[in-house]
Amino acid sequence: MSGTTVRRAEPADWAAMRRARLAALAESPAAFASTVSRELGFDEAEWRRRAGASVWFLAWRDGEPVGMVASFAEGGQDPPGSWHLVGMWVSPEARGSGVADQLVQAVAGHARAAGSARLTLWVADGNARAMAFYRRLGFRPSGARQTYRRQDGTELDEQELVLGPREPGPRGT
Repeated sequence: MSGTTVRRAEPADWAAMRRARLAALAESPAAFASTVSRELGFDEAEWRRRAGASVWFLAWRDGEPVGMVASFAEGGQDPPGSWHLVGMWVSPEARGSGVADQLVQAVAGHARAAGSARLTLWVADGNARAMAFYRRLGFRPSGARQTYRRQDGTELDEQELVLGPREPGPRGT
């Protein structure tokens, strides 16, 4: 973790966000709903728009991004104020150094500051490393599953994980 800082990305960080996101899509294509070829076509205006539309955090080491994560408030969801974590990635060179923990802590802290006690995410089936990581942090399966159809026609099967208070079961348990 030494020498790594995590901070919220601003629209001016668009080029670093682009580098990190394209690296993530190239290195771990099965983990994401998008593709390198799709996002290579995004111009500066789109990257700046993305930086302002969601809350992004970048992990920096030696002036270069070595990890990223984005999050957004889930409007209209029950309970209100839930936040959703997306696009988590840490470069292979930085894995195992605590960068991923720092990124999730940044999102969780932001969500708490916004009044949310609940954080959700989707993890791709077969991504055992990600599943083990999130479980270690206290995330648990919600029971929800989805199949996401990418623009290229391929499908990504995912399960939802949740961090926060348990919702009452059918008998209030």
